[in-house]
Amino acid sequence: MEFVLDRTAILKHPRLLFLEDILPIETYMSAIEQAINDIFVRRGDRVVQHGRVIVLRATDHDRLVSAFKSAIYLGNYHDLENRSRFLKRMVKLEHSYEPIRGESLLFLFIGVGKPVYDHLVTYSVGRTTRIAAGQRANLPWGYEIPVEARDLSLYREEPLRRIRDIVRRVQKMHDATENGEVEERPEQIQALRSTLPVGYIMPPFLLEFSEEALIKHVFRQRLFEKGAQGATVEVISDMWEATRRVDPEKWETLFDYHGPHLARWRRAMRTLRDQKTTLKMMLTDAGVPYAETPEGRLIVDDIKLYDLLMDTVGKLPPSMWEKQQQGKEERR
Repeated sequence: MEFVLDRTAILKHPRLLFLEDILPIETYMSAIEQAINDIFVRRGDRVVQHGRVIVLRATDHDRLVSAFKSAIYLGNYHDLENRSRFLKRMVKLEHSYEPIRGESLLFLFIGVGKPVYDHLVTYSVGRTTRIAAGQRANLPWGYEIPVEARDLSLYREEPLRRIRDIVRRVQKMHDATENGEVEERPEQIQALRSTLPVGYIMPPFLLEFSEEALIKHVFRQRLFEKGAQGATVEVISDMWEATRRVDPEKWETLFDYHGPHLARWRRAMRTLRDQKTTLKMMLTDAGVPYAETPEGRLIVDDIKLYDLLMDTVGKLPPSMWEKQQQGKEERR
């Protein structure tokens, strides 16, 4: 089935300002779309897009490679193509992740700001590919307004004007070179880029991560755990949704063992241990009615203990970004 690039999710994003008046961005996107079909779709890869992120290739999309690795690892030579063994035997028993360590997903990012790119490239372990446009020959596509911005007018004009000026100057230098004209002391493109606003939109770039690195590090630290910046969370959420759609059973199982609830579990256990929390304290904290006999026994309706734990001792403190957002709302 032919892949159709969802341009609306990118070009109509409310915080993205593209330089479509001076750069042929639509033409670039059409060329990328055609190449994806000619290269990846034609060879049988399942291409999935969510928002600004596209999964171009999953090396173990049918799970047969990890099935074979798991069988060899466990010595199960009678059933070498069992696709469920890794998930049901190794993940659920918290065993080795070797079967997926060498399997990876290749992501294409379109319309992503430089700050998010900087956050993503910090993950070098398990990142097998980084293809990003070099600063000597490529131009920014526009500007991404920060998630935390309040007065949008401050960000719609000046940053975009600065980016447009630099792009036009670079284009003028390029045209002069093509026409045989030489400036006496031409500015280097990489030097001009140092004056760009921090949030300029990167040209499309590629990152490839091992499946183990994705679930144990990238998704956990930038999405499942609190604290990542808003734009980064948004892009990593796109990565997660696109990844999950490649193989829902695999990634939902991995989510169950590495998802955001784990931080609440750890907090619940530490609180129970450190604060010597009693059932009475939790019921009071949760506002659950109960009666107490003269002997100190509690009389309470049947209640789901997991929900009680998560709603009391498993509560996480607000992150720095949540505190900032709360402060903004209180000042309004």
